[in-house]
Amino acid sequence: MGFIIKLLKLKITKIILSIMMIMFIASLYFYKDWYIRQYHKCIGFYFVHKGDVAYKKAKYQKAVDYYRIALRHYPEHSRASCNLGNIYVSFENYYEAVNAYENALKYNPNFMVCRMDLGIILSEKMADYDKAIQEYGRIINTNPFQINIPLVFNNKKMTKANKGIAYYNMGLAYRGKAVYMGDSSTTSIKYLKKARDSYNEALKYLKDDFDTYYNLALTNHLLGDYNAAGKQYCKAININPENFEAHYNFALLLRSIHMNKEALEEFERTTMLIDPSLKEDKYKYIFGVIGEIKRRIINEGDYDYLVKRTDLTSLSDDDILYTKGKVVLSKQKDFNLRELLKCPYDKKFEEL
Repeated sequence: MGFIIKLLKLKITKIILSIMMIMFIASLYFYKDWYIRQYHKCIGFYFVHKGDVAYKKAKYQKAVDYYRIALRHYPEHSRASCNLGNIYVSFENYYEAVNAYENALKYNPNFMVCRMDLGIILSEKMADYDKAIQEYGRIINTNPFQINIPLVFNNKKMTKANKGIAYYNMGLAYRGKAVYMGDSSTTSIKYLKKARDSYNEALKYLKDDFDTYYNLALTNHLLGDYNAAGKQYCKAININPENFEAHYNFALLLRSIHMNKEALEEFERTTMLIDPSLKEDKYKYIFGVIGEIKRRIINEGDYDYLVKRTDLTSLSDDDILYTKGKVVLSKQKDFNLRELLKCPYDKKFEEL
């Protein structure tokens, strides 16, 4: 009896295996394309892995070769396409970079980092501002599903940051369009106002961001809204007191609205941040303007102010140290220098 049962089990097992084999062969016939896709997908993932390894090792040409092979087999691999685009950017091959980014977004429209990269290249390298603005708009209008796993993953902050950066880059693109249109045309002013609106939106997401405040100030400066520009230059300078361009443009604004004493002090702060690589003509211009402002102050009858005031750039013996054959600022002076570079005029602009 036991022998018969074993024989039946064996036959049933063979029957089941035969049925499974027939079903597999049938699936090969009816779902041939699916199996071919899986085969190519496996090859694609293998070469994506090879490309990732080369990419991390900065062997960019090898990475390009591997990614190309991978995408021939599996074009839907969005990350490989985006990495390929990044490499093309490093090669300054911007047209191929755009093609790679667009291919990534074709299969994964919600790949926000890749869409941001595409917008930046379109705007800053190819001057295709309209298309760049469209890409930034897609990022802003995308509302991905919010995932919050405490202490593990939370994409809420990332989503907000992406929107803030998209608004900021949109502002740069609008300003680029304005510059392209000319200094005083109606269209140029319209785009500058759009840039201003974009920067203001960016600040809702990017709190205390130097670049956003600085570019907002610069845009209001160009629009002639000197009060708003002054407040925003001050805000930017207080966030990053050691930025040369912020001090320089703020000094020009103060000079243009005849706040001569403040302009003199701001230009002196600017001289404390001059980079040795700065072009000589700009260096001469700054000191020429300082002389002109001093003449303005004298003509206004404030000569005593120039006599009594302390030059902000002056150093005492206690401020410097001689170490290892070099003259350097003391640590105490480093601290005081940063404080000295901060904007003391923010309340004045609030009162205007």
